[in-house]
Amino acid sequence: MAVAASPRLLLLVLMGSFPAHATLSEEEIRIRSAVDARRDSLLATLDEWVDQNTGTFNIEGLRAFSQRLLKPLEELGFTVRSERGPELDIPGRGRFETGPLITAHRPALEGQGNPAHFLLVGHYDTVFEPDSPFQQFRLSAESPGRATGPGIVDMKGGIVVMLAALRVLEQSGDLGAAEWTVIFNADEEIGSLGSRARIEEAAQRATTGFVFEAAYEGGVMVRSRRGLGQFYLTVEGVAAHSGSAHQKGRSAIREIVEKVRLIEALTDYKRGINLNVGTLRGGTKRNIVPFHAEAWVDLRYDTPELGREVRAEIEEISGRTFVEGTTTELWGTLHRPPKIETEAVRELLEKHAEVAEAMGVRPPEPVHAGGGTDGSLMGAVGLPTLDSMGAEGGDAHTDREFIEIDSLTRRAAIAAILMRRLALERKAPQP
Repeated sequence: MAVAASPRLLLLVLMGSFPAHATLSEEEIRIRSAVDARRDSLLATLDEWVDQNTGTFNIEGLRAFSQRLLKPLEELGFTVRSERGPELDIPGRGRFETGPLITAHRPALEGQGNPAHFLLVGHYDTVFEPDSPFQQFRLSAESPGRATGPGIVDMKGGIVVMLAALRVLEQSGDLGAAEWTVIFNADEEIGSLGSRARIEEAAQRATTGFVFEAAYEGGVMVRSRRGLGQFYLTVEGVAAHSGSAHQKGRSAIREIVEKVRLIEALTDYKRGINLNVGTLRGGTKRNIVPFHAEAWVDLRYDTPELGREVRAEIEEISGRTFVEGTTTELWGTLHRPPKIETEAVRELLEKHAEVAEAMGVRPPEPVHAGGGTDGSLMGAVGLPTLDSMGAEGGDAHTDREFIEIDSLTRRAAIAAILMRRLALERKAPQP
């Protein structure tokens, strides 16, 4: 005799992995199924997005791409605003306009009591400018299940994940259980120098933050991050003929090399300090004493105190003179504070892991990361933030950048279910 299956059992069978869904509610299973059904659509969107260049300094490309982000949010009931990007003045670049800053807001439905207010942040600029040879989305022939492309995981894939999570929550009727703010900025890859204040302001009004930067391979989440600083040294010397008047010259390269040597020597792995001179340029021709030299310096540090200490040391080194007749100017900023692991962040990571395990994915232990994100800005003003909510992948900022294709739906489902649970917890009456 046939026995009628329960709706829950039918959903579990359709999903094909009964044990993995043992702790998911029926509605959560429907959410995962709805995300899975969108796999091909999400991949097609990512293909289109990756092929459109959005290098930080490609203002026309950023303006054009920003339009792609407005409609999905409007369709989800957000009030969306696109503003002209802030103008910045960066050494070696001069004054330039950044890409549009997009902000969107959707209030909770009436009757929700004191609802959660989620701040979701993502950036759509990449490090790959129009002159980069790395410009196209490609399915990987060497590694089936992967795709490569500029910004594919850092972080156009993360934006695809974010929007997919919001869409299924709208379909399930859960989007109204919380208040939502979304920010898309176009200057993240240069430190969010123009958008920082807006992100910090929004973070002070929210209850929980999510940044859709990439998770590491295997779904590894980030528990804390190092602080970042950037410094630019310029040295002016005196040009002279290297043969007939060498003694009259004052070499800017000799001067800057001495300073670079001392700056890099500040690196102290045991204390959590990394200094890297990433670019060094100077001179004009072999037979001319170089009258100009410049260098960009990257700083990573583990505590705010270390950042301030190293900055003072860089300033002291910059102020020294090794070649008489040369002058040095220093520009610098500690543009990303360290993201400190807090009890609130640990609780969020535990809840994230619970959702992942319920879906049959056992995430590895969260890590302390060297890369910075806007989550560091949000955490520094007191907002509990998970900032590795995006797709899984790696090799960001290189021509090997890749994404694990199946992670698009997996990570979107985890994000949607986690945010739904957090919203409902906030609504639930407290004992």
